[in-house]
Amino acid sequence: METTEVPKKFHVALSFAGEDRVYVDAVAKALQAEGVDVFYDKFEEVDLWGKDLYTHLSDVYQNRAVFTVMFVSDAYRKKLWTNHERKSAQARAFTESREYILPAFFDESVEVPGLLKTTGHIALAGRSPAALAELITKKLRKAGVRLKQAFSYSDEAKADVDFPLKNGNKIAGLIKAMKTYNWYQQNPAVVAVLELDWGKVSADEAFVLGRNLYQCACGNENRAVAFLDKLRQELASIPIERALDMLNGMFFEVYFNAAGEFRSGKIKGRCLEKLLAIQTVKKYEPAMLFIQRTLEPYRDELPFVPSTAPQEVVVELSVKRSAPPLVKALTIGERSLLSEDKDNDSPDGRVWRLSFRGFTVKELKAQLADEWSIPLDLLTIAPDRKLDPKLELELPDGVSIRWPAHK
Repeated sequence: METTEVPKKFHVALSFAGEDRVYVDAVAKALQAEGVDVFYDKFEEVDLWGKDLYTHLSDVYQNRAVFTVMFVSDAYRKKLWTNHERKSAQARAFTESREYILPAFFDESVEVPGLLKTTGHIALAGRSPAALAELITKKLRKAGVRLKQAFSYSDEAKADVDFPLKNGNKIAGLIKAMKTYNWYQQNPAVVAVLELDWGKVSADEAFVLGRNLYQCACGNENRAVAFLDKLRQELASIPIERALDMLNGMFFEVYFNAAGEFRSGKIKGRCLEKLLAIQTVKKYEPAMLFIQRTLEPYRDELPFVPSTAPQEVVVELSVKRSAPPLVKALTIGERSLLSEDKDNDSPDGRVWRLSFRGFTVKELKAQLADEWSIPLDLLTIAPDRKLDPKLELELPDGVSIRWPAHK
């Protein structure tokens, strides 16, 4: 009698040391947002509770995933449980005619027993969790796995200038009114939006409503501003599916224009800090993952990207001992923020207000936060020595601060 192979429960199993959890956690959540079934211990707490973990984990890593991603570090090599997971995955790999273990190295100098140096691997240095998650999903699709994304919006919703606004359609009428920039039309429309029967609103409609609600708030329409001021409370009255669609639309509006194009150097960040009030609220985590994934292709153009775990932006400042004191270096990571002015330079990204006058460290922080839409509490200026808070710094002649920056 012919037997039917039992489908694998997981698309991907993640094998890692606890010391590397912060990075792996972000990868797991990004994969989940892409519709990937991930074996990650935090997602499986109920199922793991009370089980014989030695036997169960051996079964998972040997039999129940399409791929195992092995996060290699010095800690990974030394741990008892990671060695058990590794041996189980390697037992499966030995019987496969195709790749099964996908090694990702935090430290490429680490040697893992049974893992040949000739095995293709990914280096994680300088690679974001979202970027790795994207590679894993591509690998799955290439292997024939069909993934259903958590969110999928039409091209017309993303380029909402093309969104069909049919006469006689209630939601179309509200969107038209919100786009007018006329308070007497916007205000009743915003009020009506928040009183909709959400059971009759599609994902695309909620997404576009979110975009326009955000732009109304940026234009100081009172009810839209009040909505963002009490965002968590306001969203609580909307079904979670539509609330997430609205949030996705609002975040999308920050970074993309009406044609669906990235707002390079012209982020609509006036109310972004209010949106980030839900950044760490678990039920709205999918919205953070949506915008994080959407922005991944533009990561080098942004000094700050919203994420489920708030990321501090540290600007390192070096000051020359001179009169007046001149900024010698200004960096985020390996990127210099100082740029020599050229006649043909685009003004985009340039913090021009700091080019022609002195400024204190506090003023520098406030200006960078405003220009680049970084929440003040997530931005730190780190001078290379103690500076008098009242000391006014200057930029060298012909030099500006700008982003995108160069390495």
